[in-house]
Amino acid sequence: MQLTPHFTLRVIVILLLGGSCALFANILSFTMIGRINQRLPESERMSYFWWGTQVRRRYKKLYPGSRLVLLLDLCKILLVLCFPFLIWFWVFGNA
Repeated sequence: MQLTPHFTLRVIVILLLGGSCALFANILSFTMIGRINQRLPESERMSYFWWGTQVRRRYKKLYPGSRLVLLLDLCKILLVLCFPFLIWFWVFGNA
């Protein structure tokens, strides 16, 4: 398979979009953990490492009107959508 500049540009754009969504989702998660920890006592605070899926649930409980959960969900959806597009262009990009 010979790589054309147009094919390479598509793959790079999709990789950058997916990577930026992943980075933004991580930043949002850390922001949410910080805000959660501001409201909880010392014994119940969350760690910035090994937090799992409880961040979204706890944040939504403490901040019901916040849009950070929506932004986090959008980043995750975009990240999941980038993967099939990346595979599509990688496999069928020169066709």
